[in-house]
Amino acid sequence: MNTMVKSLNRRTTRRSLIVLVISGICTIALLSKLAAATQADVVIKMLDMPPAFQPSLTTIKVGQSVEWENVGNEVHHATSDPSLAIKAKEVTNPRGAEPFDSGFLRPGETFTHIFTIPGEYKYACVVHEAKGMVGTIIVVK
Repeated sequence: MNTMVKSLNRRTTRRSLIVLVISGICTIALLSKLAAATQADVVIKMLDMPPAFQPSLTTIKVGQSVEWENVGNEVHHATSDPSLAIKAKEVTNPRGAEPFDSGFLRPGETFTHIFTIPGEYKYACVVHEAKGMVGTIIVVK
């Protein structure tokens, strides 16, 4: 009887250890994927004085991501939606591309967009568009 209990304990311990190791490997793999998914290919800073996107012109490849980071002390916005811009002609999207829109970003907040259609995207900060806060992203194949 004592031998049976020891044998069961060993099997249970082995199974628990195997489950623990597999769980650890899966957790590490998931965290690695999440970290890779959150790292943008390009970061555009949103500045206050003068209001600007830095850099204002960016070239990326299809499938790459851009992150806008509000490093200022004011609210900023990045949109390629003509219906939200003061001057609709200042913001454009390639044919077939949906406009992107960050909404209002408070200081320290970020917005990321993955570009899947090649072409030229012109965008603006609707809060500071009248002060010239506009940018361009060129997406190549």
